[in-house]
Amino acid sequence: MTKDKVRVAIVGVGHNGLSFCKDYMDNQNCILTAICDRNPERAKHAGESYGIPYYTDDRIYTNPEIDAISVHTSDNAHTEPFCLALENGKHVFVEKPMSDNEADLKRMVETARKYPDRVVLVGHVLRYNKYFALVKNWIQMGLLGDIVYMEGDYIHDLRYQKYMEPWKLDDEIPMLGGGCHPLDLLRWYADSEIDTVSAMSNRLAFPEMKHDASMSALYKFKSGAIAKVTALYGCNVTDHLSKYNLSVYGTKGTIVGDKVSFEGLYHQHMAIPNVAEAGHPYYPEVAHFIDCIQNGTKPIIGPEDAANVVLACLYAEKSANSGQVMGIPKL
Repeated sequence: MTKDKVRVAIVGVGHNGLSFCKDYMDNQNCILTAICDRNPERAKHAGESYGIPYYTDDRIYTNPEIDAISVHTSDNAHTEPFCLALENGKHVFVEKPMSDNEADLKRMVETARKYPDRVVLVGHVLRYNKYFALVKNWIQMGLLGDIVYMEGDYIHDLRYQKYMEPWKLDDEIPMLGGGCHPLDLLRWYADSEIDTVSAMSNRLAFPEMKHDASMSALYKFKSGAIAKVTALYGCNVTDHLSKYNLSVYGTKGTIVGDKVSFEGLYHQHMAIPNVAEAGHPYYPEVAHFIDCIQNGTKPIIGPEDAANVVLACLYAEKSANSGQVMGIPKL
């Protein structure tokens, strides 16, 4: 454990990486020391904007003045910076989804297992949202009883992504890039691994994407609970909660959106306090990562847990493509 300020470098300074630059700069317990991006113009712009050294090659991983690497590359480019950082003695934060394929995912998990003294945190940002954290607290308190059925969706108009980085259209898997948000929450709530998935998809809303941008998947957990997750990238939405449509049904209580009903309310419901936060609260992720490094706090979601989220999303697409119910392997 150390109370010294953590010296952090960011790899990948696209939209997400730039947002994290500010949050690391704002955290008094760390120092944003350097950035790296394979795109020279982007690296130069970020480095000069924050007045810090910038790299376009792998020298950043061997820099002894860096304690931790924060990875914000595209989904299909997380593996190399993740593994290089760990192999060179750095702590690692990596954005969700941890990877977009099984082979890289296995390599990342195996590398993390070799270095148990390193902090590895995966950026499933919704766990820090006060609304979703409140639901988790109520479940842990037993107010909902045993979880029976859940729903959670990622419904968002992302058609503007066709004007962003090319990988958004060519490589992003919507059930993974977006669907991993609600699926991670539902696994967190169920506190159980997923056994099987059956899914369907179409290309009607966003045909420019290589992968189907409209998918609905039905998951069966080892606990017996069932959950439905929809990822939809090409339609208008109404408010923040409509993007996730969270519903959790238990043997003692039910939560649907901003309403909750417990035993003893006689089929009436109460409004949940308005604690939901729009957007993604990146700063709490930064604070948690730094706290884990300085104080030995256990990461809220580590590599093995996050890897199983990825597998459940990837096998939903396999199910949709094959028309078969798919068993989900574990790493």
